Amino acid sequence: MKATENSMWMRIVRGEARAPREWLAAAGLRALSVGYGLALRLHLAGYRLGVARRTRFPVPVVSIGNLTLGGTGKTTASLAVARWLSEQGRRVAYLSRGYRGAGERKTLIVSEGFGPLLPADIAGDEPYMVARALPEVFVLVGRDRRRTGALALEKLGAEAIVLDDGFQYQRLARDLDIVLVDALLPFGYDLLVPRGLLREPPSHLARAGAVWITHSDLVRKADLAVTRERIRRLAPGARLWEAVHQPVRLRSLIVDDEVELEALSGRKICALSSLGNPLAFERSLERLGAEITARVRFPDHHSYRADELRADLAELNGAEWIITTEKDAVRMPAGDLNRPSWALGVELAGRPDGPALSEELECLLHTKSNG
Repeated sequence: MKATENSMWMRIVRGEARAPREWLAAAGLRALSVGYGLALRLHLAGYRLGVARRTRFPVPVVSIGNLTLGGTGKTTASLAVARWLSEQGRRVAYLSRGYRGAGERKTLIVSEGFGPLLPADIAGDEPYMVARALPEVFVLVGRDRRRTGALALEKLGAEAIVLDDGFQYQRLARDLDIVLVDALLPFGYDLLVPRGLLREPPSHLARAGAVWITHSDLVRKADLAVTRERIRRLAPGARLWEAVHQPVRLRSLIVDDEVELEALSGRKICALSSLGNPLAFERSLERLGAEITARVRFPDHHSYRADELRADLAELNGAEWIITTEKDAVRMPAGDLNRPSWALGVELAGRPDGPALSEELECLLHTKSNG
């Protein structure tokens, strides 16, 4: 099983290196982190000093990003923002790099506002999901978001842009940076990649206009309070909101059918995923009453093959159902699963004791969407 949490790299990242070869590798990774940090500072300095310039579009641009590698829930948040802007009457374009899709190196239109035009293996799993969930939204992929953004404006008439995974993308100016911090692992062991999981130092949260703490219901209140206070110190000018990923549906991978979430209560299941943070997905299943008898974890954005699924799912310790995520479902050859199989759908929501998603977006985006 390709379980990334037991790889040597992850043991080093978590500070669990024991063998001499792991200590040596850890020293090498730390040196690479220092080099990465220097390159990052030089890159940002170029924009700060005006040596490099950002492209600015004549419509509101909202970026959804994070500080760490994967797992914070960017796609779910991007869907929420794009849906809200669309409901305000805007023609919305969602721009994605299309990570690991065949179209990543190209400039492709995944949706012209009528649902997906391309399959997931070309569009990328996340753009395909957005095109299917929000058929009225324009979806474009390509590494150069300046080019895809210009195409959305000129050909499709976009009136607002949602930039997926945009916090590190400096070439395009935005009106609002929303940065997600995962409550389960908020600051990536406080070390830059590849020694840790940080894409940028925590101090760079100061650039954010809003910080959303995701999976805030999956940690102890005391731990959440510590994260909240640190964010307030790092980004005193940012609006802070605590979010949860609310399970909303359980959809069959085999037939066009859904069952109530209550069907998971007491059910023995296999949790199958390829996520940056599989723990959040698995904890959500447990909170719905499922008994996880097998955890099958692949690397983030994994391209599933029928032969490996048959091998890894041969023995599931009595699991009655296989449960995966909607993002995984678009890349999975469902016919090769050996149990009844379902995709758990989630949506972003506010905590019961805090502002609702609609209230938060109204506060953040009303001015921008009318700008």
